[in-house]
Amino acid sequence: MMFRYLTLTLLVVAWHSVASNISIRTSNLDEEQQQKVESWLQQGLQAVETTLAPIPQPAIDIRVKGASEAMEPVPWGQIIRNSPIQVLLYVNPRMPLTAFIDDWTLYHELSHLYFPYLDYPSFWLSEGFATYLQYLAMYQGRIIDRSQFVERIQQGLLRGMHTTRDKPGRLSDVSADMWQTKAFKRVYWSGAAFFMEADLQLIEQGQDLTELVATFSHCCLTEQMTGQELVRTLDVISDTEIFSQLFATYRYRRDFPDISARQLHILASHYH
Repeated sequence: MMFRYLTLTLLVVAWHSVASNISIRTSNLDEEQQQKVESWLQQGLQAVETTLAPIPQPAIDIRVKGASEAMEPVPWGQIIRNSPIQVLLYVNPRMPLTAFIDDWTLYHELSHLYFPYLDYPSFWLSEGFATYLQYLAMYQGRIIDRSQFVERIQQGLLRGMHTTRDKPGRLSDVSADMWQTKAFKRVYWSGAAFFMEADLQLIEQGQDLTELVATFSHCCLTEQMTGQELVRTLDVISDTEIFSQLFATYRYRRDFPDISARQLHILASHYH
């Protein structure tokens, strides 16, 4: 989607997060809109850091661009792995603050900061993690309640299942080619199911995914990894073989995973 910018205003603010120097640059927003965006970003950062851990990068640059013709509060988000790492967000500044807070995009993009950049066939891991974590952060941040947590994930899994029928093939192959085939929903939600399944197994052993990723992000995070390297590292930290075993199955899956409502309620109870 293309947007036409008629005016340009720029605001740069900065604050010190628990672990990161965070700068915010906005364009095409008036003063009131800038304040609204800053409140939204602070709330989102707090929700993600509370769910996982302080953002592991020493500095991040958040760039917010107004797109008043957009039909959604946040039609686009992207991580740009420069130095410092950038979080790019397009927003419709005319939307109310509540619409921004209830949108999943910010939580999704911030969750990417806790994982390295992976090889294309393993993108289902990075996108799946961020897709699962977006709702965990919203749930633990009390933005959504238990029933909304379960319902939104169920609806996402259903979209992933439907896309799997239209986008056949092994998950790793579909992941590597998702930009051309538009198989995003299959890739994102298959990966989310992987991390839900792993989390359920971790919980049975007295651990959970958020604690594990918090440790990983501050001991072992590098700029790039392969999917195989990532799951092996997670296994070492958790002292299990959960991730490698699931990875060996999921990467070759041609079907869509089955995550039941009962399993989602187990996750909801654990993170309540």
